[in-house]
Amino acid sequence: MTDEELRVLVDARMLIGRFAGVGRVVTRLVDGLARRDDVQVVALYGREPFEPWKGRRDIEVVQTSFDRRHRTPDRRVLWEESHLPGIIGRSGADVFHATWNTGVPARCPVPAVLTIHDLIPWHQPAQHFATWPQRAAYRYSVRASARRAAVITTVSDYVRGRVCSTLPVRSEKVITVHNGVDLPRDPLRGRSETGVPYVLYVGGHQSRKNVAGVLRAMSLYWRRCNEPVQLRLGGARSSLCPEAAEAFEALVDPSRVVFLGQMDDEELFSQYAGATALLFLSYEEGFGLPVLEAMAHGCPVIAADRSSLPEVVGDAGFLVDPDDSEAVVNAVRRLMPGSPERAQVIERGLQRAQRFSWDGAVERMLRVYETACGVRCGGSAVLNSSEVADE
Repeated sequence: MTDEELRVLVDARMLIGRFAGVGRVVTRLVDGLARRDDVQVVALYGREPFEPWKGRRDIEVVQTSFDRRHRTPDRRVLWEESHLPGIIGRSGADVFHATWNTGVPARCPVPAVLTIHDLIPWHQPAQHFATWPQRAAYRYSVRASARRAAVITTVSDYVRGRVCSTLPVRSEKVITVHNGVDLPRDPLRGRSETGVPYVLYVGGHQSRKNVAGVLRAMSLYWRRCNEPVQLRLGGARSSLCPEAAEAFEALVDPSRVVFLGQMDDEELFSQYAGATALLFLSYEEGFGLPVLEAMAHGCPVIAADRSSLPEVVGDAGFLVDPDDSEAVVNAVRRLMPGSPERAQVIERGLQRAQRFSWDGAVERMLRVYETACGVRCGGSAVLNSSEVADE
């Protein structure tokens, strides 16, 4: 490592296939590192190049043989143990950032930082793994990566607590670096309260996301309130989990539900800007990026009072029991256009989002990289879990 420039190899293999939350976090991290003069960022990805980075001179790319066949935990760990050490060594990196919950190989030739976004598959294996070997491979790779990493980062204090209580790691080795958000220059510009109001949900459709609870709560709202309010759901009807599909079939008027399909950033941010509220009733989240994005775009938030979501929302939105449809209905009523509380909740959300910038997250992660290099060289950690948190 030189005094002038830190060479960081960032694992971006998850950018194969569907662009999910971890992919968004990694792209923002790489883009932020690329803007710095004191870092040379190198992106490691699979056979399929990430189109937005093609032709970028500020991002060096290492393409590998990793492809969609390797995404199952058993095949992934075999690929990582056999291929990653040589790839990392040939990259000339000063530090390797394993961004995808696991992926620190044995005999890693440089200090490694491991980011654990959540341990949901660990605690809910039946919902994530088709076979026992996949579950065993996942648990092995999580334990081994956590042991081999010089520093572990988590995206919330909630996940940090889960990591420290679940894995055999020293608590001082685990540091919270909250995710960030893209902050619009003028989040309220063009926002309109006219037209048919709608409540919005964006995110996955796994059982833990409790889309069934969103549908049941809105069904109760429509029975109680004679108002033309839509429910807009990201994704397709075919992606609903069984519980959500059952709740959808039970609706008296399913035409009130609009499926938005896959959205690019511009479409997603437009949906946030026009929504009456974001309804996010997930039982388990590592962070909850849609909640933060909604607040940044002037969209009031109604979120579950579970896992990491209170940590992200703070006092800037309504926190409810995700199984209490009555509480959800009351919260939606309080946020309808023209209500006295609406403007206050929007303003608190905008202020809250300002505390979670990507630039701040990148700066904290850079300090983590420097800490990791110091640990490998026999130095002591220069950060603790609170020094890099947003609050």
